Amino acid sequence: MPADVVQNSIKQARWTTNTFVVKWKYTESGAKRMLDFWMQHSGQKICIAVGKFTTPPFVAPEPLNPLTQSDWKKRWLEIRTDKFINLSQSDAQTIVAAMNGN
Repeated sequence: MPADVVQNSIKQARWTTNTFVVKWKYTESGAKRMLDFWMQHSGQKICIAVGKFTTPPFVAPEPLNPLTQSDWKKRWLEIRTDKFINLSQSDAQTIVAAMNGN
């Protein structure tokens, strides 16, 4: 949702000759929601939808070792960044538009 993303953090760039990347930073509440989603679905096959774009199915990562998991969560909630890579230009534009609420 657009409210979950820091609006001025959304960046589209060329990844390789024919592919693009979209990077962004979550708001604090958006990051917590995304982390909760990952934890609830770890090890399950999921897709992530942003507007009319949907990722191909992939398996959400399994939880880390309990001794390192809390450190990883704390650090990720400080950074709160994410990205989609290897996108077509059309998919990248669709993602950026959806994140901007268009």
